[in-house]
Order: sequence, then C-alpha cells, then structure tokens
Amino acid sequence: MNLITRSFLVVGGGGREASFAMNLAADLQRVHAVMPHENPSIIDCVRKTGGSYAIGDPGDPGAVLEFARAHSVDYSFVNADEPLANGVVDSLVGGGLRAVGGTRAATRVEWDKVYAMKMMDAICPEHTPFYRIVSGAGRQLDGAMSEFKSRGMQVVVKPQGLTGGKGVKVMPEHLPTYDDCLAYASELLDARPGESVLLVERLEGMEFTIMGITDGEHLVMAPATYDYPFRLDGDRGPGTGGMGCFSGPGMRLPFMSRADEAACRSIMQRVIDHMRSRSLGFTGVLNGGFFKTRNGIRFMEFNSRFGDPECLNVISVLRTPLSEVLVRMWGGDVSDGSISFARMASVNKYLVAGEYPSASPDAIDFEVDDDSLKRLGVKAYYASCVRTGANRYRTLKKSRVVALSAVSDTVQRASDAVNRAIESCVRGDLDYRRDIGSTESLGALERRAGALGLD
Repeated sequence: MNLITRSFLVVGGGGREASFAMNLAADLQRVHAVMPHENPSIIDCVRKTGGSYAIGDPGDPGAVLEFARAHSVDYSFVNADEPLANGVVDSLVGGGLRAVGGTRAATRVEWDKVYAMKMMDAICPEHTPFYRIVSGAGRQLDGAMSEFKSRGMQVVVKPQGLTGGKGVKVMPEHLPTYDDCLAYASELLDARPGESVLLVERLEGMEFTIMGITDGEHLVMAPATYDYPFRLDGDRGPGTGGMGCFSGPGMRLPFMSRADEAACRSIMQRVIDHMRSRSLGFTGVLNGGFFKTRNGIRFMEFNSRFGDPECLNVISVLRTPLSEVLVRMWGGDVSDGSISFARMASVNKYLVAGEYPSASPDAIDFEVDDDSLKRLGVKAYYASCVRTGANRYRTLKKSRVVALSAVSDTVQRASDAVNRAIESCVRGDLDYRRDIGSTESLGALERRAGALGLD
C-alpha cells in the first residue's frame, strides 16, 4: 500500500534543509530536492520516499522551476537566503506552482538591512535602536561616527546586503576604536559600490531569536532560541554562521518574561501587517533577532526564513508535522491552535573543520556511527559533507559539517547527551563547542542578565 500523500521540494543542501527532509520523510511525504552537493541526510530521505534530486544551484530560479515542474511537485519550500533574494519563490508562483517562502520583494527585510531598519523605525520606533545610514565615505561617514562619539555609544557596522552572517562587526570585539569602525565602514563602501553601510548603536543586553510561522496574515510563534555565533568555547574567536543553539523547555528563554515574548510577537505581527498592506507576498518564517535591554525589547535584525542552527531546535520540538505546517502556510490557515510544540528543551551543536570559518585547505575524512546515534536518541543533520561509504563521510571546503541534536527535559541534559554522542560516535579531526547549553554556560548567562539588571 502506498502511504505517500504529497510531494515536497526542499531547496538547498545544508543542515537546516536536512531537518526539513527528515521531518517530511518521517511523515511519509515524498521528498524531492535541489541542492548544491549530495547531502547524505537529504539523499537518504529522497530514496526512502521515492523522490528525486538534482545537484545544481538552489538559487537559480529557472532551474528550480524546471525541476519542480518535471517532478510534479505539490509544494516547494524555499528557505535559504540566496534563493529567496534571487526570487526563486517568484519564479515558482509565477509558473503556477505552490511555493512556501517570501517573494523577493517581501524578503527584502533580510537582504537589505537599511530597508529593514527604516521600516522598523516607521512602524515600531519604540523598539528601534539609534542608527545612521551612510552612503559614502569622507565627510558623511565622519559626521555619522561623530554622533555616536558624542552620545558615548559603541558602534555595530553592518553591510547593507547579505554576507552569510559574517559581515557584521562589533565594537570593541572586532573593531576596538572609532577609527577602526571608520576604516571598516570605508572598506565596505569601497567593496560594495551602490550599497550603503548601516551604523547601529551597540545594545547592552541579552540577544535572542524568535521565529514566527506565518501565512502572510496570521502568526504562530516558535520557541525562542539562544545562538552561539562565536567559534570557540567561552564566546571567543571569530564570528561564524552559528556553532549551535538551545531552546526551552517551553516557549521562553531563562532570562525572558511573558512581557518580552508579547513585545516580540507584537513587533512581528506589525511587520507582517505592514507587508500585507503593501501586497508583499510573504508566507513562511519571519525570523526576529532581538535584544532584551533595561529599556525593554530592541530590534536587531530580521531574517525571512528559518535560521540555521535555530531551525534545528524548532524542528526538534515541532509536534505538528512539517508537511501540515507548509500546507497551512500556503493555504492561509495558520493559527495558534493548528501548530504546536513540545514543552521540551533542545540543543544542537555543529562539528566543523579546525579552520572554520575560513576555508579548509584539504578535505577531512570522518566517521559517524549513525546506528549508535539513534540508540542514544541523538539526531545527525548532515550539512557540508558527502558520504564516501558506510558510516564514512568527507568534508567540503568551507562550512559547517554536521549538526548533532538532542531533546530532553532540561537544556543541560540535552547538551550533555550531544557531547556524549560526539565523543562516542564520531571519529575524525573535527571540532565543536562543548559549552553550548552547558551548566557553566547557562550560569554565565544568568550572571550576565543579573549584572545588566534584567532579572
């Protein structure tokens, strides 16, 4: 008996897309994929469900449309930044197909930081930090920087467009002085002609992310997540795309109140309403980056998609099948009662090559005992690697290799479970952050919140 009910196209080949494919396959949906390399997790799901895949550019609108048509895909899920910014959703919908994800115009809230900040200032000024937009070096840049100096504010320098999470630099960690900020802003302006640079007040507070699932009108909030963007334990080293993340148990993080959660929901609903009033087609995920400060919730940035690694936490505790969520997003049928999450904690940690976030000079061969991982209740989401044999894999040049994820009743227990799984089931010259979600890390977060007066 064939239990497959629908077919879904996953666009992209990272650990995040692996989590989508695995959830869809577990729900007995046929999985198709367009991905840049042979992601082991996604290929397993495609083969298990009788789907197909193509190795190519997920950001090529014409190629994705051609594949979706050729395989009579029921729904396409476009969630990565470049395909969204390139208009893959526009191409699919324009071709008469169902596609969940924002149009290029709607996802401008991510790929144009200047646009997003201006929009926030217009509709949520009470949650918007001090900022200045600079379109040219010289007198304009000097004048903007002088305003920060006169206010005694440290600066965050942000390029206007997409940088894969690695272009933003913060004073004083990356830019010790105002002169360093000037130099970096000038460098960005020279390197990206036609774009502006955003100078933003550095916020003192607790940074976190909440992702909202939306059909373009209604909103369901996913559990809040705390990301570890720095490369080394203790939040040392360069910034990365995210070394790991934790959530729960429940919807809020330890330092958040109900009022904080309500403020974030209000901001995100206002953004969705604003886009809807301008006929911007947005279905999918509005990903809000926020700070809790002494003066309340402040906006940091929007992504127009599930984040990675934050998505792995949300998918791990999502009780409603992803296939149903996608159908509801497309059909305008999202509601709090229709999408639910387990009240459990989740932790994920990415394994990476030692050189990450720089490119590795050579590929690394490694082994993962996948059967033992399953017995331990830990999931592996393969990302920037390919399979070379049974339980054998090889890294690609530059990105995160594989994420291991666990769910438990506390964050610390989930963190310990992932560490034990890595130590007992993974062999090879890969690195990771042991401290993600650890007792020591959570204690440090609690002390920091106390020191900032955020208890």
